[in-house]
Amino acid sequence: MNDLILKLEQKIRTTICEEKMLPEGCRVVAGVSGGADSMALLHFLKKYAEQHGIFLTAAHVNHELRGEESDADEAFVTSWCAENHVELRVLHADVALLAKKSSQGLEECGRNIRYTFFRKLCGPNGRIATAHTLTDSAETVLMNLAKGAGPHGLSGIPPVRGEVVRPLIRLTRAETEAYCHAYAISYVTDRTNLTDEYARNRIRHSVVPVLRGINPCFERAVFKTTCLLRRDEEYLLSLAQEELKKAAGANGGYSLERLANLPDAVLSRAVAAAVRKVTPARLGYDHIEAVISMIRLGFGNLTLPGGIQCCASGNTFFVLPCAVRPVRWKVPLRLPVTVLPDGRSLCIREKSSKIKNHDKNNNLLFNNRINYDTILNTDSYVRNRLPGDQFRPAKRGVTKTLKKMLNEQKIPLFRREQLIVLECGGKILWVEGLGPSETAAVTDKTRRAAEIIIKEC
Repeated sequence: MNDLILKLEQKIRTTICEEKMLPEGCRVVAGVSGGADSMALLHFLKKYAEQHGIFLTAAHVNHELRGEESDADEAFVTSWCAENHVELRVLHADVALLAKKSSQGLEECGRNIRYTFFRKLCGPNGRIATAHTLTDSAETVLMNLAKGAGPHGLSGIPPVRGEVVRPLIRLTRAETEAYCHAYAISYVTDRTNLTDEYARNRIRHSVVPVLRGINPCFERAVFKTTCLLRRDEEYLLSLAQEELKKAAGANGGYSLERLANLPDAVLSRAVAAAVRKVTPARLGYDHIEAVISMIRLGFGNLTLPGGIQCCASGNTFFVLPCAVRPVRWKVPLRLPVTVLPDGRSLCIREKSSKIKNHDKNNNLLFNNRINYDTILNTDSYVRNRLPGDQFRPAKRGVTKTLKKMLNEQKIPLFRREQLIVLECGGKILWVEGLGPSETAAVTDKTRRAAEIIIKEC
């Protein structure tokens, strides 16, 4: 065996060891297309698995995009695995049809199908080995650079992402082809890789050769850059996660004051992390910047891609699913407990009508107390708010729309549809968070008072 092959195999082993890719005795599913990269991977893993007690399965997906050529690739992989005693599982998928049904691009749909298949084969504790190389990573960096990516996108293809491992990630495509040549391993060539139909192919055929002309070790140079960026990104992301945890409040939001004091490099990642708790969708640069501006301003509301809403209100930052059309509900008041449609309970219990001095200064107690006699009517209901609601709160001497009062109190939009309203005879007697109306408030002349308690489901 020549020195080059010994060097390449040692590079792969070092990558597997340093990145902790393949634990002893684990199950590994190797994605095999039949190309040079995947055949080099499968050949190496066969030997490595025998040495480390690893259970190896090859997996091939026939995307049915190239007719007889797709079938020929499948036949080639099937034949090689049979001759070399490697377990093989094959999946047939009409990617063109499935992409159309799911409104996905061919590449995205094909990738989703492959990884779903691979995950099913490897099980919960297995590994998925793909044949991505250093050349693939460099091409990805260039594609992301053209799109205006940040450090995350310019970090290239990670060696490990969850259960997915990439043992060849430090080898160039030329090196995997040299590996195949040294071991006389046959492989197939996908003719679509020879055309400029896809953006990656245009970069591969037109951009990379120019950069190699400037620096023959172009891929290695990109590798250094991606390592530096990934290291910085991991540190900043861990810092952002820690700050987000410290800013978290009991109401599901985050402290605006704490977030606003963070530097942009940390705050942008904290915002992205908060969004990922709600949706897998990633926000672009402009959207992140808009949210940062809102946080520093201290108020605002933004509807963003991925079906989410970011709002800043009352020193709290919220990230929530976009509000759907509110469902109106209205149920008769039941004493002492009314069960609401959302699972909460409204509890009303009679209390002494005498208000102690410390109660007079306690807004929470005041807001939750009501003249018991005003609700003892068969026409008493509990509901959520309605458009055009008018309310005359106690001790204010004014009647305003409920919407205007909620605006004045800076109640977030997403909370307003959840507020409980108590009415009798068509008039609002009490609103959650705002308290009793002027006619239902407890005074020195009140004979019987009641306390309202809301129990969450």
